[in-house]
Amino acid sequence: MANPQSVSTVREIQTATPRLISLSGEKYREGGAIIDGDESRDPLNTSYLDYLRAGLVMGQITTGGKFAPSIIGALSGAYDKDGSNQTTMNVTAATATEIVRRIGSSGTFKITGPPSAAGTVVTETVTFSAVNVTTGAITVTIAAADYVSGSYVQPTDGSETPLCLIASGYPLKVTDDNDADIDIDFAKMLIGGRIDASQVLNYPSDASLKVWVKGKLNGTDGTSSGRAPFSFDDDV
Repeated sequence: MANPQSVSTVREIQTATPRLISLSGEKYREGGAIIDGDESRDPLNTSYLDYLRAGLVMGQITTGGKFAPSIIGALSGAYDKDGSNQTTMNVTAATATEIVRRIGSSGTFKITGPPSAAGTVVTETVTFSAVNVTTGAITVTIAAADYVSGSYVQPTDGSETPLCLIASGYPLKVTDDNDADIDIDFAKMLIGGRIDASQVLNYPSDASLKVWVKGKLNGTDGTSSGRAPFSFDDDV
């Protein structure tokens, strides 16, 4: 009987670039946590979706307590609940693909944003029945409010509440050498410091949505008190 031989796979060499999001005063959660590999991708990191970059906004999944991205993506156009396309919300193809991967081709997601520029931010749960991963069109039931372009599309598993950021450094890979999802240590969970706002992934352009995400991270809206504060270089 021939001796068994191991088979090795030659993989393409990949390069990674560290990102600097902190300007000073970094604060980390002692003990860290776990990132859920099944629920985590970086849709903006084209061709390397399973590498989570510094600046990704993270929240905690209610069941099990693992962490995952708080923001799947954003609306690529305004949504008008009384308009001719009231049953369609539009996102990028990358965001649509991640919705299907993380939630499914039908189900629910949360939408967060103001009805008009710098308006009052609201959040509601939207039911969807189809997702076009080529055009980014999502078929939805009519929402209760209008939403500006750039409004956040979020999960409904608890991680939609922003709690922290992935700290400066190299991306965190959430798949193994066979491309299977794996949970990983979230050893450097950034919970405070002076932040370069331009390096926060999915950072909004709308003034009121900026206030919303900063408030969530700082717990100043009353939902998550006791964490070290963030400040941002675009604070006024």
